[in-house]
Amino acid sequence: MEPARIREEETEMYLTREDLVRMGLTRKGKWQYTVADIEALPEGVQAELIDGELFVRMEAPSVEHEDISLGLSFQIELCIQRKKGKCRVYQGRLGVRIKKDIHNYVEPDITLICDEEKIDRKGCQGAPDFVVEVVSPSNRKMDYVRKLALYREAGVREYWIVDPKHERVTVYDFEHEKEPELHPFSEKIKVGVYDDLYLDVANRHSAYEEAVSEERETSRAEGQAEGEEKVNRLGILLTEAGRSNDFLRSLSDRELQKRLFIEFGLEEEQK
Repeated sequence: MEPARIREEETEMYLTREDLVRMGLTRKGKWQYTVADIEALPEGVQAELIDGELFVRMEAPSVEHEDISLGLSFQIELCIQRKKGKCRVYQGRLGVRIKKDIHNYVEPDITLICDEEKIDRKGCQGAPDFVVEVVSPSNRKMDYVRKLALYREAGVREYWIVDPKHERVTVYDFEHEKEPELHPFSEKIKVGVYDDLYLDVANRHSAYEEAVSEERETSRAEGQAEGEEKVNRLGILLTEAGRSNDFLRSLSDRELQKRLFIEFGLEEEQK
């Protein structure tokens, strides 16, 4: 493919029809494109392949789209970190060669991979365990039809379609061949492939607040524990020096001062 040149004003690389023609991206139908064509695109151009048919992103995702994607990704990552799990979650531009062939390549909004052998420097080789797509006005058919069929066929265990327009989530449990379930944004929804993980779309930023609160409590508890430990160590030193009942006088004991400086990592006062 001839290298494409994008007009300077199109710095975000969301293309017009004229750009597609100029870049030679006008072939239609299946089996016309390969992963090599994706790799030859200018940096910043987002495109996906389904059975050799190329789909180029023509518009930037909305603020709400990115807000939902980031919020849910953080909730998943927080759960993984708490459980010290081995799964890895990716938000946005992770390339997935979902069938390990040259004709299928996608970049889901959220990707959860629990088999580390599938991850290499180019992205994911094979089907992820869990995929989330956030619907945009221009990609409804892609998420509800084309990707639904692709993810099912490729072996994705679970697929969610998050639809901001209708404020609902459609859950497909391919692993257990269940009927699709519809959930409103107001409901906390169980992730089937991961124990004890519930995602909250409506309150998607509550995980941030929870994490910050936990960090503060941990820091406070650690500080208190450290202070108690120092007091205990001081008591031991005074007892060993026979000065536990005479704290003020003990501070003038030069040998005891040296031991305190060493024990508590302090710098001895210059004479």
